[in-house]
Amino acid sequence: MEVSVRVAVYLTSLLAFGSLGIVVYLNNTRSRRNQLFFLMAMSVSAWVLALMLSDTTHSLSTGLLGARLAFISVTLFIYWQLILVLSLTNSKNLLKKALVLLLPGVLLLAFVPTQYVIQAVSIQSYGLGVQGGVVYTLFSAYSVIYLVSSLVILLRYMRTSTLRERVQLQYFLFGLAISATLVFITNLVLVRYAAFGPPSLLVFVGLTGYAMVRHRLFDIRLVVARTLAYVLLLTTLAILYGLGLFATTSLFFAHTQVGISEQATYLILALVLAFTFQPLRRFFEHITDQIFFRNRYDSQTVLAEFSNVLVRDIELNDLLKHSLTEISRSLSIGYTQFIIFNEGKVYRVAQQGLIPKRMIVAPQLKAITKPLVVADELGDGHVKELMDDHGLRVSAILKTHSEVIGYLLLGDKLSGDVYSKQDIDVIGIMAKELAVAISNAKAYAEIQAFAATLQERVNHATGRLRVANRHLKELDQAKDEFLSLASHQLRTPLTTIKGYLSMILEGDAGKLNKLQREFTTNAFDSSERMVRLITDLLDVSRMSAGRFVIQPKATDMNEVMRSEVQQLQSHAETKSLKLTLEEPSTPLPPVMLDENKTRQVIMNFVDNAIYYTEKGSVTASLSESKGKLRVEVRDTGMGVPEDAQKHLFSKFFRAANAQKSRPDGTGLGLFLAKRVIEDQGGEIIFHSEVGKGSTFGFELPMVKPKGGESGLAKPIVSETEPKGAVKV
Repeated sequence: MEVSVRVAVYLTSLLAFGSLGIVVYLNNTRSRRNQLFFLMAMSVSAWVLALMLSDTTHSLSTGLLGARLAFISVTLFIYWQLILVLSLTNSKNLLKKALVLLLPGVLLLAFVPTQYVIQAVSIQSYGLGVQGGVVYTLFSAYSVIYLVSSLVILLRYMRTSTLRERVQLQYFLFGLAISATLVFITNLVLVRYAAFGPPSLLVFVGLTGYAMVRHRLFDIRLVVARTLAYVLLLTTLAILYGLGLFATTSLFFAHTQVGISEQATYLILALVLAFTFQPLRRFFEHITDQIFFRNRYDSQTVLAEFSNVLVRDIELNDLLKHSLTEISRSLSIGYTQFIIFNEGKVYRVAQQGLIPKRMIVAPQLKAITKPLVVADELGDGHVKELMDDHGLRVSAILKTHSEVIGYLLLGDKLSGDVYSKQDIDVIGIMAKELAVAISNAKAYAEIQAFAATLQERVNHATGRLRVANRHLKELDQAKDEFLSLASHQLRTPLTTIKGYLSMILEGDAGKLNKLQREFTTNAFDSSERMVRLITDLLDVSRMSAGRFVIQPKATDMNEVMRSEVQQLQSHAETKSLKLTLEEPSTPLPPVMLDENKTRQVIMNFVDNAIYYTEKGSVTASLSESKGKLRVEVRDTGMGVPEDAQKHLFSKFFRAANAQKSRPDGTGLGLFLAKRVIEDQGGEIIFHSEVGKGSTFGFELPMVKPKGGESGLAKPIVSETEPKGAVKV
């Protein structure tokens, strides 16, 4: 091979290794892997330089120096590539192993100045001829052992590695195997073809470069993509400019000197090229993006869809599940996980995708203190080792202003790529939105739990109330039965007493003097009130038992009003009150109503008016208004306070001023009156003013007897009670 050809081969190899090593190192100077790759690339570059020095010289001493430098650089290259393989496979105790593996290389290099490595050199047609010594043979064994060890380590690791690591390392493995085999053959077996050693390493360079660019072994894809785009752009411009200039000069200015026209043409071509620069740049960037960024996405679209998920879900479990699904889908991630805290303890854990070999636990997360950590950007250390051990590539802390909500943990991407800057930016925004959304979901869950607890307590209390209510109903029923029994038992002797008192007043027992008649009359009135009270109690008991019946019959209300007012005249006279009855000018015709119960209502209204009026008058009136029978009882008594008026017709209710005036009242009269009137289809009349008196009354429909009927009509029957009874 000619010297110039060998120089060109060496320079090409040197440029390839040197530029690749520098680009990888500058892309992430803190990464141990990038540093080791740089050292390996520099060792190869030094080997290429040494070979070029020894193969292009005509001096034996220079050739010997180059051969010894080549021996040193190859020894270092083999050592650094093994250490790089150990680093790529996440080997434990890397520093200790590196020191142990360095010892054989140091022993070999110690013999470099002696003849045990290179006995003699000679200038041959193919380059420098080398006669190796004993140590040179040992070097062959050293090289084979280290290279085979690297291949075995890679193969074993790839069986259990993640998808991304497997895709990356397979190119590194194939490149190393092919290049090592070719170098071994050309430098140790077919020495005449030693010049082909460096070019054979271009296979390793090419496959490793592809792994770095396509699968981001050392994350230099953006640099390579943009560099390639501009190289293609400049090359295209140079070709177009050169062709345009050559064609124009050949066609139009072949036999003339360059003049103004030529210069104008050059200017026009320059303007054309200038205007085509940006379109061509965009074209080549599009081409390179298709090659290197096939999975590119629009960040705004991804974030908008993710925000819709957060807005849609308020239940914490649904929020976590759908968020993981959206993150995995939009960013093409193989494994995603949430670890959520509450008051310093693990509250919820959710994951999606292929679970890694070992799942991280909450105490280990304390080592990750930065808001957003990318494993591929970390230098050597505990956090890097922790994330690698658990198959995590990104960790994002979910934090609000007041507390740490939890962690978002992401594994490898499905494409085998590492996370780009675009990915990291999107994840950072997602983490902030997630912290707020999860905090709200936790608060909602706590409210739901509190509501459930409260509902349980309410149900428990309601159950107790039901039991208590059932007992109260039983007691109320027992009370009603007692009242009914007691009323019946009391009514018999009272009727007897009332009968004898009436006979005495009528003179059946002899003539009474004035004092005797007064005492007997008072006793008769008291027994009458007692009978009415017992009647009221019986009516209330009948209502509770569903046996309160309205029995309408033809009734002369003119006679009813006269009789009731006349009966209470003596009571009014004892209090020096004027009791009068206002009757219609024309007597009212008979109407259908329950005479006995209606009499009780009228009696109750007039009796109350007399009791609660200290001076003045009580006026009862009977009239007809708009087809209705109207009865009113007006007094000039104490009146009813405004706050008591809405409760006045309730069972057992009595206004405070009434209780002071008449402590022995029951509060049943008005309750029964309202029920009797309403059950007959009427309405109660009532209005009062404290200190000025009250008006009590009612209106009933003027239902006339059919065909002059004067007997009993059919009882008014309630819909819910047996025929013949009305339940009140």
